[in-house]
Parts: sequence; C-alpha cells; structure tokens
Amino acid sequence: MNMNKLLTIFFAIVVTIFSVSTLHAENVEVVIPTSKDTNYALYPVSTGVFLRLDTRDGTIMGVVPTNPEKSRILNSFPLASDNKTGRFELYPTDSSWEWILFDTTIGDIWLLRWSAKDDILTKIDIKK
Repeated sequence: MNMNKLLTIFFAIVVTIFSVSTLHAENVEVVIPTSKDTNYALYPVSTGVFLRLDTRDGTIMGVVPTNPEKSRILNSFPLASDNKTGRFELYPTDSSWEWILFDTTIGDIWLLRWSAKDDILTKIDIKK
C-alpha cells in the first residue's frame, strides 16, 4: 500500500470514531406529555429516578425503579384541597436536582430542590 492509501484509511477511521463519540456525547432530553385528566404524572430524571407528581395536590414522590427501598416522598404537604385533576405540573431546570412546580389554577410557583439527603420546596413569589 502506498502512503496516500494509508493516510486515507487512517483519516476515515479517525472521522468515524469522532462521529460516533459525538453522537454518544449529546444529551438526550425526554419529554413525557401528560394530559390534564390524569391524577398522576411521571417525570424521568437523568439520575435514574422518576418524580411522581399528584397533579391534584402537588405532592411528589421520588421513585427509584432499580431500588424501590430508596423511593421516598419529596413533598408530603398538599398544596391544594380542591382535588382538581391536572392542577399541578413539574418543569425541569438545568439541574437534575431542581424542578419547578407550577400551580396552573392560580399561577403559584415553587422550586423543588431535592438530593440524596434533603428536600426543600420553596415558594417563589411572583410580583404581579
């Protein structure tokens, strides 16, 4: 083989490897649409945990499918008492550990900050 053929083959291999590694490096975003007539919505987190939201009262449970004993309640305090299905929705932020909880009826917003040790639900006051 001459040097040109070797360089061409080498270049093709390098480009192929680079292309494959770039494909695997991209973030995959999973969006699961929920209809307003469901009592519960399930949101995947990049850590392998799922957040189960009760859309009627805003309570949230962290579900660990690979280790159910580690599943736990992240917010046990009901934020509404009218039991309106679809009232609450969760929205991801740039961090897997922080989510926005939105009350679609009155517009209140909370920041859910959770971790392996602590969970904090903080109401965000919006000036109208």
